[in-house]
Amino acid sequence: MKNSKTVLIDKNPGRNAQTFGIARELKTDLDLIHEPSVGVIGNKGDSQCYIGVEKKVRVIHEALRNKIGKNNDQMQMRLVQPEFTVATSDGIRNGTKEMRYSLIGREVTNDSICEHLSASGLKGTIALVACDKHSCWDPCCNFRA
Repeated sequence: MKNSKTVLIDKNPGRNAQTFGIARELKTDLDLIHEPSVGVIGNKGDSQCYIGVEKKVRVIHEALRNKIGKNNDQMQMRLVQPEFTVATSDGIRNGTKEMRYSLIGREVTNDSICEHLSASGLKGTIALVACDKHSCWDPCCNFRA
């Protein structure tokens, strides 16, 4: 995406209300709501693979939030709230009838991440991926690069 300001970044009062609200909640500069967006995404599931993903995403998000602003040493970008997608672990489901959910899980993971990236118009994304689902994210994240 060459100009991410074309997605959600206009002067429509209804959309501005949403972005003002998010900026206030995330404690970011309200003057940056029309700048290109950046965010952190992760995945969650029923496996030890995913333990700590949410905490790590929150830590990365906070560090990113501290780097966003109008000072010379900061990025002038709009921060979006962290997003997560679902995943199903092969390790727990292997050999069971529920394994079929792990097999289609890659497509579900891919579709949900692509939907979020496309709908949010993110200019930059940090993805924290657990387990074997990283291949689902590659096409989406590379598409956005």
